[in-house]
Amino acid sequence: MGQTEPRAGHPELACGVGIWDQDVYGNHRLLVEVTDAAPAVAAELPWRRQGVSVRSVMGDVDVIVLAPSGLRVHNTVTVEATGERGRIAFEPVEGPGAYAVHYLPYAHTGKPYYPQAAYRPPTRTADPGWAHRCGLDGGGVEGAGTDGPGATGTRAGGWARLPRAEAFRYEAASALDSFAPMGFAATGAECEALREAHSGERFVVFAEDRAYPLGRYGSLPARWARTAPGAAFTGAADRGEFYAVQVGVYALADLTEVRAEVRGLPFAVRCLSTGGVDARGAAFERNVEVVEGGVTVLWCGVDVPEEARPGLYEGEIAVSARGVPERTLPLRLTVRETVVEGHGAGDPARLARLRWLDSTLAQDDEVVPPFTPVEVDGQRLAILGRAVELGPDGLPHRISSAFTPSVTRADGPERELLAAPVTFGVGRTLEYGPLAVDQPGPARVRWSTTATGEAVHLCLDGELESDGFLALHATLEATADTELDVRLDVPLREDIARYAMGLGLTGRACPATYDWTWDTPTRNQDACWLGDPAAGLHLSLRDEHYARPLNTNYYREKPLVTPRSWAGDGGGGVRLRTHDGVRTLTAFSGPLRLRAGESRRFTCRLLLTPFKPLDPARQLTERYFHAYASPGEVAAYGANVVNLHHATPPNPYINDPLLAAGTLRAYTDEAHRLGVRVKVYDTIRELTRHTPELPVLAALGDEIFAPGPGGGHAWLREHMGDSYVPGWVAPDVGDAAVVTSGDSRWHNSYVCGIDRLRRIVGVDGLYLDDVAYDRTTMKRVRKALARSAASAPLVDLHSCNQFRAPDGFASSANLYAELLPYVDRLWLGELFDYEGRDGADGADPAYWLVEMSGVPFGLMGEMLEGGGNPWRGLVFGMTARAPMTDVRPLWRAFDLLRLPEAEITGWWAGEPPVRTGRADVLATTWRGPGGTATALASWAPEPVEVVLGTEAGPVAAYAPAIDGFQPERSFAAGEPVPVAPGRGWLLRVDSPSADADAATSP
Repeated sequence: MGQTEPRAGHPELACGVGIWDQDVYGNHRLLVEVTDAAPAVAAELPWRRQGVSVRSVMGDVDVIVLAPSGLRVHNTVTVEATGERGRIAFEPVEGPGAYAVHYLPYAHTGKPYYPQAAYRPPTRTADPGWAHRCGLDGGGVEGAGTDGPGATGTRAGGWARLPRAEAFRYEAASALDSFAPMGFAATGAECEALREAHSGERFVVFAEDRAYPLGRYGSLPARWARTAPGAAFTGAADRGEFYAVQVGVYALADLTEVRAEVRGLPFAVRCLSTGGVDARGAAFERNVEVVEGGVTVLWCGVDVPEEARPGLYEGEIAVSARGVPERTLPLRLTVRETVVEGHGAGDPARLARLRWLDSTLAQDDEVVPPFTPVEVDGQRLAILGRAVELGPDGLPHRISSAFTPSVTRADGPERELLAAPVTFGVGRTLEYGPLAVDQPGPARVRWSTTATGEAVHLCLDGELESDGFLALHATLEATADTELDVRLDVPLREDIARYAMGLGLTGRACPATYDWTWDTPTRNQDACWLGDPAAGLHLSLRDEHYARPLNTNYYREKPLVTPRSWAGDGGGGVRLRTHDGVRTLTAFSGPLRLRAGESRRFTCRLLLTPFKPLDPARQLTERYFHAYASPGEVAAYGANVVNLHHATPPNPYINDPLLAAGTLRAYTDEAHRLGVRVKVYDTIRELTRHTPELPVLAALGDEIFAPGPGGGHAWLREHMGDSYVPGWVAPDVGDAAVVTSGDSRWHNSYVCGIDRLRRIVGVDGLYLDDVAYDRTTMKRVRKALARSAASAPLVDLHSCNQFRAPDGFASSANLYAELLPYVDRLWLGELFDYEGRDGADGADPAYWLVEMSGVPFGLMGEMLEGGGNPWRGLVFGMTARAPMTDVRPLWRAFDLLRLPEAEITGWWAGEPPVRTGRADVLATTWRGPGGTATALASWAPEPVEVVLGTEAGPVAAYAPAIDGFQPERSFAAGEPVPVAPGRGWLLRVDSPSADADAATSP
């Protein structure tokens, strides 16, 4: 039986960790000592379980006894099983020695990455004859349960007469699995004694070391029940450290507005548990409530300055609740001579990273490259490649785009998107006041106006940011009882609105007519995009109650909140109509009844696309390696960018790469020496159980972690209570995670963590595997990355196809549109349809263009599912990703043809330099120092032949040999080029070169 140093925390037992098969016996056991040989012995097991969230399908959980050799003892009877203790009898088959009693055995069922822990129900294994001879045949385990004594008179009497085997040690399968010290609950008698000792008081307080966070344990810890409430808090901090202080509250009556305040120290102190700064930089307060008999903790942070004088500082911690006199306990903090870097963030166990929760890092209106400041000329607002002209009502009257048809430049002729001004109507005439415009910073302009009409008052606020984000907030207040019919009309030119995506439509040619209504419980749909690659609008509809839903398998755990404004009284929706060259997108509320003084807020968010010019050279020269390998192996492969996924040695635990900062820094330094840039997996959708701050965050209720059904991995069930959403599990590194909420202070911490990854660890960017935060956080992330190192950061966004039931049928590009200004590359992704078999989405090049390529948003991408379709992908500048697919032959072809030095003209530009003569065989062309090269791909359902030509007539073409892609072949001018369904060519449209074989693999 393996042993390590014990951890304190159990009143009766030593604590430590041991080694056994967790998948068979669970994570916890008690060791009992048998001193004499006997047919049967009795053992009392003071397991002191916290709560009853860990249960089998039959109620209580089985108890398994192992002999000193590790063999199972089948002659075992559970006489009593409550939350406080168990009483068992067993046959000591190997005589005297230490026997292990495993009391929470489980098996993980379901998918390995999303398992469900099934706890083993009580099972009769004792021989009836043995049980009868020992006086233990009073019904086996019937009647046993966690909430009652569960002992029949016959069995209890037989148990009492047996020799005793004494429990002497608690062991967990790992320190992370351990219940010590806070997970052992006080007994009912201990709680009653505490209540009697403090009769008349509403609560008592306990000082607790930061090394022992309470987390979500709901019962009074035995550790506290056996200490005196109000005892002094003592601790020691380094100079410069953010020192976390924990104070426990045990409620002897219902409490509300529980608060903590640290007084008397000459340092800045704040209470993290009762409020702070949200992810948008606004202050908020959090009401802490505790029911009678419940327990909670309040966390405070002491900011010890670097210049603090070493020595002892004394103060007090005052805890109060509404209508209840405060209670205090002394605080003694010793400041050491040592000065710590980064407020202590380099050692996560200090919990100093809690300082980041209220950070406003990168919360500003400064410009993020490549965007340019918003230029204001009266009511004309200009940004990179786009311009908006406001009308006197504060709505866009004109929107234009100067992006070139290939989306490679932003200085082309301006094209108007609107056929007429955008209008916001309420079913009656409105009289508008003056429009006020101001600019709080170079990256943002805002404006406001008011209007009045019969029985209604309107306040309209708007803003435009340098990336193309335009928001309109219209608040309607009834000045008398009234009924309104609110509608927003966005009239787009039909030649602009050629494609559509969203509100139930996957990427496609824009339909002439479409109708949609709200269904938020099952549909993550509140937005759509219409446009062409060089000019478009993304529209989303919200109100003041909007909360970002969960995504990627979790939508139904936290769906969209139906906007009370746009959905109206149930008659709201969106319709699209086409007439006389105008496509009008109308959002409407239907009849909306308001009482005098009642208001509704209508928020309309417009994203002006594309966000930035494509960078084809960067797309072809940044060669990704998406797997764990040494930097030397990555460089030898020919890649120059490596993505370090979680569950790898330099980045072992999901969404907290700083836990392995030293290893990651060494890897990054070596990679940089070899010319390889390093990006790490780090999102915010879920958080590893290895994060030391997790129990602190869990104690903040549902602020950080999304409420949900619980279940999942055994660790979550044993330590996270019963309201959470289980996240990803990586069994190869022993990781399990819990899902975060869509919007919380954890986003502030995340931004600070990204900054540290870049500044201290040296990583070059992020690999985002689906994203659970909004554009505000994404913008801050980009700023943090850009400002913390001299080189430009790299960010790529990967997404599994979200257009499926678990994700609310939301196209990934539509779902993440607001994040795309700050992303460099897309990787879409699992479950995407590249082939279009049987008429599926991939059979339509419009689906490729809008849904997968990124081109309409100023991005390029890569393919994943099944390696993608390399021929179709190439006409969008896309390849699969190494090493899952060997794309080195294509990389060599790119270099041979000098494509990174060439200018691209995509087929989507309308007038391709090289033409195929067929609408279902598309051609994208590169022209540069290496001549003219063209990628062809077919969407035709049958084999076809095409004749390549330019404005001057037919052209000759040469296909260099590319392993796995095409054989070497030459085509004379006018000679038909055969193209199989779903296949294509990469051709040089000039005379063959003698070094053509350089594109073949060795």
